[in-house]
Amino acid sequence: MTRRLHPLWGLQLVWALLLAAAAPGAAQLLDPEAESTCITCHEQEEEELAVPVPEWRESVHALHEVSCDGCHGGDPREQDADLSMSEEAGFLDNPSWTEMTDYCGVCHEGIAESYRLGYLGRNLREGVRVATCATCHMADGHRIVESRPEEILTAERCPHCLGVDDPQSELARLHEVRALELATAAQVRAAGDKGMDVMGLDAGRRAAHASWMLSVHRFHDEFIEPALRVARAELAEVRSTAIEYERRADERRRYGAVVLGALGMLLVSLVLMRRASK
Repeated sequence: MTRRLHPLWGLQLVWALLLAAAAPGAAQLLDPEAESTCITCHEQEEEELAVPVPEWRESVHALHEVSCDGCHGGDPREQDADLSMSEEAGFLDNPSWTEMTDYCGVCHEGIAESYRLGYLGRNLREGVRVATCATCHMADGHRIVESRPEEILTAERCPHCLGVDDPQSELARLHEVRALELATAAQVRAAGDKGMDVMGLDAGRRAAHASWMLSVHRFHDEFIEPALRVARAELAEVRSTAIEYERRADERRRYGAVVLGALGMLLVSLVLMRRASK
């Protein structure tokens, strides 16, 4: 029996994209360097004030065309530096460690909420100095990275902070899900390459990834272990459905080949009969 994808998966993905686009101060995604006074001014500065630009260019934000104003607000088209970074223009200075989650959560709403509800967020509310978004994703200043679990979990302070007894075991879980995601993506592509409509499958794969990421950012086994079981099941369902799609595509091709062969034989027969009747 062919398993069906949950009907809400596609809707969840669309809803998440709409929320991100509608969020106040959501990052701008068009031509981040075009006429941006943030970039042109900082490039002309010396020493520390010039550093953010080359760092940003090597960041995941630059890769996805999120520029300075996506995080700091302000007016990137205003030539006057004071006006560009004024309160009226909505400029935001660098956040303190207690403000970091809210700062990043303007765009990364779901991840930020998971962090607040998780182990680190609970400690932060109690005044404990804990790791924040910047600790893991901005260790190199504005050179923001997507994730670096191999480096994070093997750093001496991180396992201590998170209460991780066996970093290699934690890495194994992350690598397992990553491998499952890659295998699922490959299977979905294979079905798509054979002419099948895989939009729903790809939405299901992305939804499973998003759900896993939300759980990971709670930073505790009470959330991560159940999420691992769910990720396995959801990705297996997507992969199984993609395999079924690919089987159907192959079946259609075989049927089409048989039909074309039969039509060819019929045409040859008709030609031979016509010749024989002359």
